[in-house]
This record gives sequence, structure tokens and C-alpha cells, in this order.
Amino acid sequence: MGAQSGAIQGCIGRLVASHELTTKEDQTVKPVTLAREVVAFFIGGAGDSESYYGDGPSNYTLRAMEALQSRLGTSFGGKFQPYYMGYNDVKGEGDLEEFIFSRLPHKSAHVYIVGHSLGGWNGAHLSQILTDKGFIVKMLVTLDPVGEGVMVALISDIYWSEPTPKAETWINVRAEPDEIDRTDVVAWVGGKWDIESGPDVIGIVKFNHYSALRLYESRLECGQSALDLSANSIAGYLGAGA
Repeated sequence: MGAQSGAIQGCIGRLVASHELTTKEDQTVKPVTLAREVVAFFIGGAGDSESYYGDGPSNYTLRAMEALQSRLGTSFGGKFQPYYMGYNDVKGEGDLEEFIFSRLPHKSAHVYIVGHSLGGWNGAHLSQILTDKGFIVKMLVTLDPVGEGVMVALISDIYWSEPTPKAETWINVRAEPDEIDRTDVVAWVGGKWDIESGPDVIGIVKFNHYSALRLYESRLECGQSALDLSANSIAGYLGAGA
């Protein structure tokens, strides 16, 4: 747990300025400390933020976002900006510009991605896209991600290739209930992402697939939930900058 604890601690975001930020005579490189800001993207699965072939919207992932907002309270004001969206809002240049890039204030902002079901699959891809563009993805949380099935890929706006997540900390929570329901069957048919390696924290919980909130707030083997780890990381970073 030592390495994991270090991985989720906040750090000071800094960028290097060019000489254009000072006088032409002074050619020394100046560090510029930007305001500490956190942006959290909560990405729902099929039928979450909008109807999916007549099913939904359910707003399951919205409830997970509200749990994080409640945990953090109002202490950080505009420094913490959460956004709720559907899995199809994070695929394609137009959607990425509208729903993601336009909401990132600068490249030193810390980004948290929480994706459920198809949103976990597309959210994992998003972590790679943002990291490759120089953004700081502090944490990726995938809640029972789905996307390996060919049929679901044919009828859903998801990436065809398996994600290669890039985040300072990756938490994956898998749903394995004692009694399955319709949503568990749908998840299996859709192709649950069978993750064999990669996450820093792996948890298996006995709740059904549909409940993003329960998956997010359930205590994992490490003794904390994905909600705990997210909130502590954000509060530690923003609190240190107060």
C-alpha cells in the first residue's frame, strides 16, 4: 500500500514559462505556479444520461458524482468542477472538444475520470487521450467496465480497440453479485472487460452491475472505497493549496 498511497497524493502543478512572460533582457526560465484546480468527469454507461434503445435514462453515474460532491462539500468552490455525461460524449473530435477540452482550464489542472460500464471503457480511452496531449490524469476509476463484445460495439458509440489506460492511479471495481439481475446479464452479453493486469487498486464487490453508486462507495480490499480514494486525493491537493 505504500506505493499506492504515494500515487494518490496531490502535487503542485507547475508549468515552465517562456521569456515572453518577463522582459526580453531576462532570458532565464521562470516557473509559473497556476491555481490548483480539479476537473472530474463522470461518464455513464448505456441508458445512463440519455435513453439507450428505449432504456433509461437512469442517472446511475450522476448519483456517484453527487456522492463525491457531498463528500467534498463546498469548501473548494470553483476549484473543483465535476461534469456528468454519457459514454458517447467522449468519443469523436467534436464531442471531445465540446464536453472535455472546453472544460479543462489549463494543462496543470488535475483530471479525475470515473466511468461506469460502457463509460468505463470509453473513459479508459479518454485517460490515454488526455495524457498523450499533456494533461494530468490523476485518477481513473473504472466501475465494472464493458466494451469487449462485438455486438455492443456495433450498436454503441465506443472505441473498438481495448483501452490502454494512462493515469497516475487506476482503480478498477468489478461487480460479482451473489444473485445476478438483468443488468448483470446485459453486461456479460455486452462483453465485460476482463482486466488481468494494470490497475493500482482492484476490487471485487457483491453488488449488481447497474449501481454505479454502490460500486463507487463500496469498501475494497485496501480498506477504502474508490469514493474514499477520490475524495481524499482531491481534498489533499486542493486543501494544500488553500
